[in-house]
Amino acid sequence: MIRSEAERKALFARKDLVDRLSEVAERRGCSLYSLVNEIFEVVLKAEDSGVNLRRVVEEESLLEAARRTGYVLVLEGLLYEMIELAYRGAGDQAVRSWFEAGAWLAKRYATGDLRDPVEAFLNSFKSFTWEAPELTVRRSGEGLHVRVANPKAPEPYSVLLAAFLEGALNVLSYRVVSREVSRGSLGLEAVKREAGAYG
Repeated sequence: MIRSEAERKALFARKDLVDRLSEVAERRGCSLYSLVNEIFEVVLKAEDSGVNLRRVVEEESLLEAARRTGYVLVLEGLLYEMIELAYRGAGDQAVRSWFEAGAWLAKRYATGDLRDPVEAFLNSFKSFTWEAPELTVRRSGEGLHVRVANPKAPEPYSVLLAAFLEGALNVLSYRVVSREVSRGSLGLEAVKREAGAYG
């Protein structure tokens, strides 16, 4: 006996996931059966290719979040070269611009509907600063410590990134009390400002 279509097999899944997939299928104008089979095909193709689908989705989400926030992708070497040229030609203005950019970005978090804008900003900063092999952020009580280490980065990059962070932290009600900046490394210590204090 020749079957006219592929043999079917029953599978079980969580109801909430099936309900959401049903909504996706309806939006796409296809059946749940065809959507589930498409998902299986994609997963199996990824598995055969050695691709981690969860990581692909996370990276895509990260890039989309960076794009929405105002980041752009640029070659690392070109970024450092442009920073050095800008810093040599107009160092004070470059520092002001990076400080203001940090303040502008932090305002998106400070004025949003976030339970902890500081934590949200710092998590985004850690995610988007992927060129730095070592980036640590520590909060304790009213204090905050940020350390970034990137041996490839020139000193002007560290100076400007420190200004960017200081601008952001200022908007998020922190005052930088100590700063260590050198080629490939920066460290900032900040404390929470009292309500109403600024700068």
